[in-house]
Amino acid sequence: MSDATEVQNAIEDILKIIIDEWYEKVSGYYITAERIAADPSITQEEELKRFHDSSGHRIKFSKDDLDFTYGLRSYQDGDSILIEVSANNKVENFDIEDFRVRLSEHYTREGLAPVPTPAELKKFSFGEVFQLDSDFGEAFKVELREGKADIMRLAFRLNGETLAKLVARPQASKNLVEMFCVTPFRNIYAIVYRRSG
Repeated sequence: MSDATEVQNAIEDILKIIIDEWYEKVSGYYITAERIAADPSITQEEELKRFHDSSGHRIKFSKDDLDFTYGLRSYQDGDSILIEVSANNKVENFDIEDFRVRLSEHYTREGLAPVPTPAELKKFSFGEVFQLDSDFGEAFKVELREGKADIMRLAFRLNGETLAKLVARPQASKNLVEMFCVTPFRNIYAIVYRRSG
């Protein structure tokens, strides 16, 4: 196993924990496989699911008007490892351009903020640790799929200088990935989702 594979596996472990913790945090509000197994009288379909497979780590919401999936995965691109955050969107009137502009503005602004912890990374900004390609259009991609959910993806290139430090501190790194990569993407998606619905 190569060092790059070991590092990517460590990143994958962090992404898996993010999805699992998110699932556990919200599962009380949804019908889940666990609730159906514990109470056979529940006849409704699952409203919340999670997946961990070769496509990455995903959490799917399907309740009332909610029908979307968030995903996390890592992949290698040459010598780099990237973290990709994604959303599967089925809202017909979803304003993808508004979403793209809001993401670009947010990450341009917040990328300048210093990383708060761990101590080994405090000299770096978020944008230095989680790099977006200089052309935001290269970092943000949309896959339009006729008759299926569109997939919107944002990829963060992990800085090679800080990668070992991230892997060495998985709990702190999990918090950083959530704070900078996942939560803003999710919040901005929710804003545009509400405006588009």
